[in-house]
Amino acid sequence: MEKRAWMEVDLGIIKANIKKIKKYTGRKFMACVKGDCYGMGMCRISGSIESVVDCFGVATTSEAVSLRDSGIKKPVLIMGPILPGDVETLVMNQIRITLFDERMLKVIGDVARRRGKKAFVHIKVDTGLGRIGVNAGKAPAFIQKAMNNEGIAVEGVFTHFATAGWKDKTYARKQLQRFNAVLSSIAGRNIPIRHIANSPAILNLPEAHMKSDMTRIGLLIFGVYPEVTFYRKLPLECAVKGFCRAIYVKKVPGGTSLSYGLTYTAPKTAAIATTGIGYADGLSRLLSNNFHFIRGGRKARIVGNICMDQTLVNVTGMSVKAGDIMQVTGDDFEIEQMAKICKTVPQEILCGFGSPRMEKVYKNA
Repeated sequence: MEKRAWMEVDLGIIKANIKKIKKYTGRKFMACVKGDCYGMGMCRISGSIESVVDCFGVATTSEAVSLRDSGIKKPVLIMGPILPGDVETLVMNQIRITLFDERMLKVIGDVARRRGKKAFVHIKVDTGLGRIGVNAGKAPAFIQKAMNNEGIAVEGVFTHFATAGWKDKTYARKQLQRFNAVLSSIAGRNIPIRHIANSPAILNLPEAHMKSDMTRIGLLIFGVYPEVTFYRKLPLECAVKGFCRAIYVKKVPGGTSLSYGLTYTAPKTAAIATTGIGYADGLSRLLSNNFHFIRGGRKARIVGNICMDQTLVNVTGMSVKAGDIMQVTGDDFEIEQMAKICKTVPQEILCGFGSPRMEKVYKNA
């Protein structure tokens, strides 16, 4: 079958970006591949980059097990909460567990002792994000209790920023101060990995990674930025490009209204291409009448409301016929621009293109 809409993922560029980030930070590198690696194919990408990263971060037990089943040998940390029924599977597969409450401490320790294994855990400290984690003030005692449990090996301590990308760094610095206070209180204990810095933090708050052992990077491996201005601090190449095909081209007279809701009316005779991509493929409906595709270096503006399966673009004065390829996203910060228009984050835009119907094509494996 001919592809109607697809994402091109350049694995060679991803590896090059990772090497550049590692050189920039000088720290160990956790590749955060949760959410099917932002929808771009967790197992395929992880297998390609395993040689250049130190470990992987995921969100769920099923993601971690999928990585193991795909052949990943390096450490995998589940960065979110788990359920008691998951513990045995995680311990037996040497998957790292995020630990932050007394109930799970006991469950994990009991399972590990029963199976004659060590459960590797990273203690999550809540310094101000407010999702999960042991309170910073109670963290030193909790960490010591975990270290005293013979079934548990405390491999790491970490926290997560709420506002790492903000121009106003006041709150982020308060979180960093709280985390550093916890680390100072446990100085001398044999905990090898302390981590706090994510993609925005390494660019906007470098002191976060300079005193840590590891960075946790997701979005930046694709050369996609939390904020476009961060490109100046660390230029990376975009590793993901989106494409679709024109499937029908027609001319419409001036005064013709188009698509659901009739939100666009052609002011004069226009050539309109119906393309094979819609919001079921990940193209946000919020971009209706407010974005463009690229054909031959020229912009073809989206006209009318984006539909589930089709999107109309104005190709007046352009050479476009049915079957021709149009670029949806590329290396001109389109994903970041889409996020700004949709009042969301680039991560959500990229995850949207993870739609199963948006085929993934891999280059330079």
